[in-house]
Amino acid sequence: MKALAGVLVVASLAGCGSSEDLTIIPYGRENSSGTHSYFQEHVLGGADYAPTVESLPGTASVVGAVQQDPRAVGYGGIAYLRGVRALKVKKDDGSPAYAPSLENARNGLYPLTRNLYLITVGAPDGAAKGFIGWARSEEGQKICETIGYFPVPAAAGAPAAGDLPAGKQVLTIKGSDTLKILTSLWGERFMQLHPDCRVEVLGGGSEIGIKALLEGDTTICASSRPLRPAEIEEIATKRGKKPDQIVVAVDGLAVFVNEKNPLEELSMAQLKAIYTGKVHRWGDVKNPTP
Repeated sequence: MKALAGVLVVASLAGCGSSEDLTIIPYGRENSSGTHSYFQEHVLGGADYAPTVESLPGTASVVGAVQQDPRAVGYGGIAYLRGVRALKVKKDDGSPAYAPSLENARNGLYPLTRNLYLITVGAPDGAAKGFIGWARSEEGQKICETIGYFPVPAAAGAPAAGDLPAGKQVLTIKGSDTLKILTSLWGERFMQLHPDCRVEVLGGGSEIGIKALLEGDTTICASSRPLRPAEIEEIATKRGKKPDQIVVAVDGLAVFVNEKNPLEELSMAQLKAIYTGKVHRWGDVKNPTP
């Protein structure tokens, strides 16, 4: 038996032989995902993913794959964690490891805390203004908490749920799969409050939503990352207004393993080593060079 990360003695995984000899199977998101981009920027430091990383469409698919394989590791929005175990993550080898909890996110201790956005061309108006204002209200943020995301403080002067124009309306929300569960629940409740407003929620990934906003194919873009400066400029040039990025929830981007894996924590350097292909076996996960 051997210590991983200096804190864990690895036991044998049932039916799989010695865990030290197990090949790591890393799963990630497809490149149309804002989560894919966020992880590449904040964990890999902009380096390329290794060819061994298996990209899947949606966090639910990543979770499902990790559930089935004791060798696997994955990452994704914390609201999707079912049947897997989230690891603590530490910023560097000299730092404590923190779980992706509300308290650690609010205190800035969990290193993979990120904002989730609803984005419109210009300041939101009409149904979009009412929806986003309501999503940031006390009721909307309680729904956020029930599925595991972290709430944001209600915006001062945010539009109330009743501030919608009269008449039949269709509100489209396209983009982030990380946000799809949340925006779908928000949409269902908002339509109960406003029967004349139909809310259509489509996933596909943040990149798809950003492109749809640029092309005028969606009212609201859901994104798990902020827009890049070039994207802001492109939208402003093509659509005539700068995009407005509204934070509607906070996510502790979770790193998770199969429940049979006894590992408890990883550092950012270890994650980078796994996802860039520097280490290939669980027995080699120990203080890799960033």
